Amino acid sequence: MSDDIRELLDELDIEQWCQDEGIAYNLTRGHSGMQINVKECPECHDRRFRTYLNAETGIGNCFICNATFTKYRFIKTYLNASDRETVKRIKEDLKAQGWRPKKRASVAVIEETVKLPTSFPLPTASGENLVYLEKRGISDEIAKYFHLRCCLSGWWNFTKEDGSTGGQRFDNRLIIPVYDLDGTLVTFQGRDLTGESERKYLFPKQLPGTGRFLLNGQNAWRCSEIVVGEGAFDVMAIKIAFDEDVNLRRIEAVGTFGKHLSYGALDGNDQLGRFLKLKQQGLKRVTIMWDGEHSALSAACDAASLLHKNGFEVKIALLPAGKDPNEITPDQVRAAFYKAQPFSQGLLIKWKLRSPYKAAS
Repeated sequence: MSDDIRELLDELDIEQWCQDEGIAYNLTRGHSGMQINVKECPECHDRRFRTYLNAETGIGNCFICNATFTKYRFIKTYLNASDRETVKRIKEDLKAQGWRPKKRASVAVIEETVKLPTSFPLPTASGENLVYLEKRGISDEIAKYFHLRCCLSGWWNFTKEDGSTGGQRFDNRLIIPVYDLDGTLVTFQGRDLTGESERKYLFPKQLPGTGRFLLNGQNAWRCSEIVVGEGAFDVMAIKIAFDEDVNLRRIEAVGTFGKHLSYGALDGNDQLGRFLKLKQQGLKRVTIMWDGEHSALSAACDAASLLHKNGFEVKIALLPAGKDPNEITPDQVRAAFYKAQPFSQGLLIKWKLRSPYKAAS
């Protein structure tokens, strides 16, 4: 297969192609990302939804006849066409389909600046992921995107202000690295995996607090639009939901590590300063998607007001009461985004006087 054909196939969205052809399928989440579960195998014509294709690469197989597919072979077999006819059809369909953004790839990062506790990257070299993450809907693909690591037994060693050394144990914790906008590792979090620790999250001493950074901010560089969640798993949930909708893949998700937006540092070394740096690189629109509760909505209004004053187009998304993005379905996350309301002083006054969450309760 020529490089030109490979490039065409790389650009063709196989999910959209199935939609355009009227092929019956379900979209499911597998170990290697989103899967297109096709009703009828184009090879053996079994109609029991036993054919699976990776939604991004098109690679898959039928569990009835054991036929294996690439994006090209699936299309060719479905059309029952020659190679020449298949290539011609792909070119025509690609023109009709138009350009659609792929899922954003994680940018390169620099990790030599901070020595993390002894840990291994996820997924492992053999493709294994933590059961803890799988249960929370975090696939190996998402784990890799956020550079997650697992620490079974490891120390964070640091130097105290008096020059002496100290250490913290990060045993049995998920390591969540935090990078600055340039991709430099600046700090990290350790999430308890056992459910038995009194401290759900452990933060390394003597490193900068997360409150001045934007989680996943390095991947928002040169984005024109982003969605702002609170914690790490909220940001991952938004990323997962948006990856499932080809129209939302251009939008990046970042996190603020809580219901706040830090500002006021004279040197701009805070979250507002980082938003302004992203603005210089083309950021225009921000949607705040914090927890579905009155205190979070009130804080979102304050953050939206601050961003609005600094020239951003801002919307506020309302989640189901008492829920955060990690506790609802991807469909609900996307619905909240599409229904987000543009921020204005009138909306602020309206919600300050009568919060939709207080009304619901």
